[in-house]
Amino acid sequence: MIKKVSILLFTCCIYFNVNAQDPFLSQAYGAAQFLSPASVGNGLYQSRAQSNYRSQTMSGNSLYRTIVAGWDGRYKNKNENVQNYLGLGGQIISDQVMNGILQTNYATINAAYHMYFDEKMQKNFSLGLGASFIQSNLQLDKLKFYDQFSQGVFINNSQSISLQNLNSSASKISVNTGLLYTKHNENSFVQLSANAFFMAKPELTINNNAEASGFKSMVFFNFEKEVNDNKKTALVHASYSNRNNIDQLLVGAAFSLPFGSYYEYVNRIYAGLFYRVGDAVIPQVSILMKQYRFGISYDVYSRGMTGAVLNPNSFELSFSSSFGQKRSNNFRTIFD
Repeated sequence: MIKKVSILLFTCCIYFNVNAQDPFLSQAYGAAQFLSPASVGNGLYQSRAQSNYRSQTMSGNSLYRTIVAGWDGRYKNKNENVQNYLGLGGQIISDQVMNGILQTNYATINAAYHMYFDEKMQKNFSLGLGASFIQSNLQLDKLKFYDQFSQGVFINNSQSISLQNLNSSASKISVNTGLLYTKHNENSFVQLSANAFFMAKPELTINNNAEASGFKSMVFFNFEKEVNDNKKTALVHASYSNRNNIDQLLVGAAFSLPFGSYYEYVNRIYAGLFYRVGDAVIPQVSILMKQYRFGISYDVYSRGMTGAVLNPNSFELSFSSSFGQKRSNNFRTIFD
């Protein structure tokens, strides 16, 4: 029975990865480049490294595993009278299905030009551009099953599944662009962004009618503010994406409390609840300490979407570290 479930899960994974699914994160706000190329160079410090690890299992079988790692920094204009600057960054994503039987890797380079339009340099507008090299690899030697499904019944067959319609490797190049508005001062942080990803996912099926490419649009909103000037904060995040008529909406909020000594900086612990509409409720806990941030979340899936028999289990870890000197006296936020 376990083997039959594994085959069924694998078939579903192949279908959704080849035809529809893009990598997604429950803590996407913790991977700035994942959301927008216009975000590179937008942190409170000179540069930063961000990473996410997401794992999903079902009935003890590894379903998906997504690894994200990125770095970005800012390059100040050489003219001291001009505060505008260029941000540069890179990001690597590895999206793996069924213990890496199907693996899609993304290598992205992003650049964004940031322009201030107020004397206090608290309001920032940026335009970002990026390019991604995407490669998918399918381990064909692991696609040979002796228990096969025919006319509603599992049968024993000495013939392996035909692989004539599958490629073992394929690659494509995609481009993306984004606009980002940021307002960041001593006690509040606001971001609003619109982005376009011209997706060209590798086609692993030898089929002239394959539709792996598509246009993906995304908008998101980040907000965090100190409450009553006592170092406690409240935050809100919302993001919406659409690709090939597939919608995804993530909304949520969190509240933070300070801890320890915060004479020079504030340590905070965040507790929040997010909802990926029609899919999962996501409790999250994050810790912000000086130049470091750590987060953990767990997806509680809706039984109406997954069925009562097989319920996936997903958790996600995130970590980021900032480097260099603070660029301003603006308060440290989880979105940095």
